[in-house]
Amino acid sequence: MRLFGTASVLIALVILIGQPISVRAQPCLQLAGLEDAIGREVGEKLEHIFAGHEPCLSVQYMPASRSEAMLLSGQIDGDFPRLPEFAPYVGGKAVMVPVPLISGDGMLVTSDPTITSIDDLGAVTLGLRRGTKWSLEASGAHINRIFLPSYDIVVDMFLRGRLDAFLIESDNLKQYEAQLVFATRTLVRHGRAYLWLAKKNEKYLPEITRVLNQSDFQALDIYDR
Repeated sequence: MRLFGTASVLIALVILIGQPISVRAQPCLQLAGLEDAIGREVGEKLEHIFAGHEPCLSVQYMPASRSEAMLLSGQIDGDFPRLPEFAPYVGGKAVMVPVPLISGDGMLVTSDPTITSIDDLGAVTLGLRRGTKWSLEASGAHINRIFLPSYDIVVDMFLRGRLDAFLIESDNLKQYEAQLVFATRTLVRHGRAYLWLAKKNEKYLPEITRVLNQSDFQALDIYDR
C-alpha cells in the first residue's frame, strides 16, 4: 500500500511537471505607479479590473524617475501614468496601451500675476518635480529650473520664496489649494496619460486593451475632481 501511495504521488508530480507552461497559473505583471493619490486610485482600479484575468496586474508605487529607470532596465513589466510623449524616452523598449487612464491639465503656478505663460518667466526660478516629462517639455528652454523629488517640497519652497513659479498637474494642485489662494494659475497643457508595457510584454497588449475597453474603464478627469 505504501509503495502504491508513493507511486501515485510520483505520477501526479510527473503529470503536473509535464503540463505546458500556458496551463499553469501565470504570475501577475508587476507595474509601477506614481506614489500620489491619483496614481494609487488608478492602480487600485487596474488591480480590481484584472483580478480575474490573465494577465493579472500588481502595482507598486514609486517616484517617476525611479519607475522609468526600472522600466528601461527590465525590472518592472509596465509603468503608468505616462503621456504619449514618453515614447522618445523609452525608444523601442516599451509600448503604450491605447486606453487613457487619466485626462487632465498641466498648470503653471506663479507668485506674479503678470506671468501667464512660460514665455513670461524671464529669469525667474521655476520648480519642477523630478521625473515628470511633460513639465520638462513644457518649460522648454527656460534655464533657471530646479528639479525636486516631490510636490510637497516644491510647494514648500514656493511658499518660502525660494521658487518664483512651478509646474504641477491639476489633480496634485488641488491638495495645496488652501496654501496657494494668493497664487496665479495658468493652464499650459492638456493631455491624457496611459499605461506603458515593457516591450517583452507586448504580447499582452491586445488582451489588456480589450479588458479595459470592455470594462468601460473611465479615465480619471483630474481637472473635474
